[in-house]
Amino acid sequence: MSFTKLLTIAIPCYERKEYFLEAVESALAQTIKCEVIVVDNCSSHDFFEKTCIGKGVTYFRNETNIGLFPNQNKCYALAKTEYVKVLDSDDLLSPIYVESFLKAIELHPDIDVYYSDFIELTSYGECSHKDKFPLGYMEKGIKIIEYGIKYRLAFPYMTSTIKRIKAQLDVDINLCAGGYDWVWIYSNADQLSFYGDSGKHHQLRLHTDNSSKKDWIPYLLTTPYIYETILLEKLSNSKLKKKLKRKVFFELINLKSQATKGELIAIMNSENRFGKYLIDKLNRNVLLMITFKLPYLFIRIVILPIKLINWLCRRIFPIRLMQN
Repeated sequence: MSFTKLLTIAIPCYERKEYFLEAVESALAQTIKCEVIVVDNCSSHDFFEKTCIGKGVTYFRNETNIGLFPNQNKCYALAKTEYVKVLDSDDLLSPIYVESFLKAIELHPDIDVYYSDFIELTSYGECSHKDKFPLGYMEKGIKIIEYGIKYRLAFPYMTSTIKRIKAQLDVDINLCAGGYDWVWIYSNADQLSFYGDSGKHHQLRLHTDNSSKKDWIPYLLTTPYIYETILLEKLSNSKLKKKLKRKVFFELINLKSQATKGELIAIMNSENRFGKYLIDKLNRNVLLMITFKLPYLFIRIVILPIKLINWLCRRIFPIRLMQN
C-alpha cells in the first residue's frame, strides 16, 4: 500500500453529524494513503470521537469553540507534514485526489497551493458549476487576481492543498463569519506559486446547513471588501481601477438588496474587519448611505434590471486582463 508523508488531510468539524462519515471515508479511500486527522471544535457529543476511533483516525478536540476559521488554522497547526488539505466535513474527495496532487508536485516541486476543479453535490444529484479560475502551473498567482477581476471572485479554496508554513489565515478574534479564506488567497496570490488541476477531484456538497449559507450576508460583504482593500492596491491600470470601483459600489448595493436591517446592524456591531469596512464606506459615501436607508425589498426590485445590464456587459464587453 502506497503512503505519502508529504500530505495530511485535516477535517474540521462541529456539531453536524450528517455527512461526516462519508467525508472521513473519502479521505481514507485514497489510492495513495496519507495522514488523516479530525479537529473537533468542541461539539456537544462524542460522535466524531467514536467515529475516528472506529476508523483509526487521529482525533483532536478543542476545549472551547474557537470559531470556523480559527479551527481551520488549528488544522494547519496540528498537522506535521509539509502540505495540508483541509477537507470540510460535508465534502468528499475523489479517490485520486492525493495521487493527482503528488503528480503535480513531482512536475513542479515549488508549488505553494494545489487546487482542483470540482463537482457540486445537491439534493438533485451532481451538478457542474459556473465558476471560472485558471488552470495549470503558475509561478506567481497573477492569473488568480486577473480572473477575480475579469469574472468574479471564485477561487476554489475548499479544494486546495497548501504548504503548511504559509497557510495560516489572518482572522479576527471573534466568531463572526466572512470569507477569510479568500482574503488570504487574494492578499497573497501574487507571492505564491499555484497549480490548478482540471480534474474534478473534489465534491462540494450544497445543503441548507452550509456555513456560507447560514452566514450569507457576511460572505456577500467579503467581495467588495476584497475588491477595494486588496485588489485595487495591486492594480496600476487607471481604467481598470475605475471599473473595479464601480464593481465595489454595485456589490454593496447587491448586499443591501439581500440583507435586512437587523442583519446589517449585526455585521456593523461585530467589530471585525468587514463590519468596520462597511461603516467606513457608509460614512464616506452619501449616496451609499441614502441607499442603505431604503427598504431592502425596494432595492431588490430596482436592482433587477441593473443586474441584467451588468450580466450582458460582462459578456459583450468583458473587462480586459491586467496589463503586465
